Amino acid sequence: MVSIQFQQKQAKQFQQSSIAQTYVAVTGDKIIIGFVTLTCSEIDLQNGYDLADCSHANNYEFLPAVKIARLAVDNRYRNSGICSTLVDYAVALIQDRVAENVGCRFVVTDAKSEAVSFYQKQVFVLLDSEGNQATEHYLMFLDLVGLA
Repeated sequence: MVSIQFQQKQAKQFQQSSIAQTYVAVTGDKIIIGFVTLTCSEIDLQNGYDLADCSHANNYEFLPAVKIARLAVDNRYRNSGICSTLVDYAVALIQDRVAENVGCRFVVTDAKSEAVSFYQKQVFVLLDSEGNQATEHYLMFLDLVGLA
């Protein structure tokens, strides 16, 4: 089962309190087989990533982002493409509903070491900083500008 504890105890409360929104993948029988949780965030890219198309933004310490706070798929459905579909859905939602209306340049996540290669396949970039290399969860980001 997919993190039933999170679904039962936190996701609904986070949604009702406008802290985070969770989107689920379900079977035809309406059984949850995966989910992605999104929340507002920001990213500090100073000295690590230059915004050539908006040089004034490079003066800001933090830039707007939406965070993939949780991403999970039922073990029985691993390697089925559901995780990639959930990330694609999240990115499309952020581009269409968030970035178009309030401005949001990045999607970020704190990836466990075993998930780094998955996110790299989704075109996320590992933040190349000394602090990020010394942490348990790696900050990764996707620049929405330039995505097709």
